[in-house]
Amino acid sequence: MRIKTSCAAALLACAAAKSPPSRSTRTASTAPAALVVRVLDVGQGDATLIENGTSRVLIDGGPDSERFGALLDSLHLNNSTIDVVILTHQHADHLIGLRALFESQRHIRVKYFFENKDPYAAANIRHLRDSINARVERGELIYRDTDDPCVTGQPICTITMNGGAKLHILAPMPGATNPNNRSTAVKLVGPDSASFTMWLAGDAEQEEIGWFLGDAHYDRNPGMRADVMKADHHGSCNGVTNAYLDAIHPRWAAASVGAVNSYHHMHEQAKAVYRAHGVQWYRTDQNGTITFRSPGTPHGGYTVSVSRPGIDASGPSDRRSTQSECNPVP
Repeated sequence: MRIKTSCAAALLACAAAKSPPSRSTRTASTAPAALVVRVLDVGQGDATLIENGTSRVLIDGGPDSERFGALLDSLHLNNSTIDVVILTHQHADHLIGLRALFESQRHIRVKYFFENKDPYAAANIRHLRDSINARVERGELIYRDTDDPCVTGQPICTITMNGGAKLHILAPMPGATNPNNRSTAVKLVGPDSASFTMWLAGDAEQEEIGWFLGDAHYDRNPGMRADVMKADHHGSCNGVTNAYLDAIHPRWAAASVGAVNSYHHMHEQAKAVYRAHGVQWYRTDQNGTITFRSPGTPHGGYTVSVSRPGIDASGPSDRRSTQSECNPVP
């Protein structure tokens, strides 16, 4: 894995968990390799596994450590290395499953862990941070704050995966009081950038979306245009705007959502906006795990596969939201 800032050519790697990055360490480049992205079926929560060459990146872990542990088993990830783990924000439906990574019987090594480190009183995040910090103390893990992800004062940290894909970790909106609007966004670019790109932004709502497009200028650098987006906030209408879809211009949206949920996701207004922009969707409650594959070769394109068929499906909890920000969606 190589880590670099978006504004400097120097490659960065960490020499020690407690030290700033060293600019002297370089890793050998490898030939482009297939990129596989799995939006995992974790119920009403988020978890995405990205693999490219020998590199693995995990974004969030869903709401249930037992269910997520079973997924780790089925994906043969025990006794392996996860190069980068990103917790987009501190809500339980994104973090509880990550505790399974640190269960001693799994023998999973985590090299880097990124989160915004905001103070949060819930026991679940406290227990997860205890596990992270224990490995930091042993020199086994590097713990990064997504407000300064490369420890350079810059908002963008670029990770080059072993098979040539790039992952841009983007600092969240500063000062937001709603944890959803402190979600860390990620732009994934395949080894052949013309073949596959993906935008993932946790549970970012309209306030942070406006910031992405405004003060952050992420639509310019690193650019938000992508073939696929993970639907913000499980397909909530407060996680989408017309300007957002104009900026991303995706072909597909992947919604990570539970079939029976009290939030009534996916909201009817969100589905209407996706349709209006020509965006088709898969959703984990109806389709199971959603897998995107790109061979990493020039003009190789990408494929989409699901555990259960059906495009643009509705779920039993879907309803029209009464939220003011959704009537209408701006």
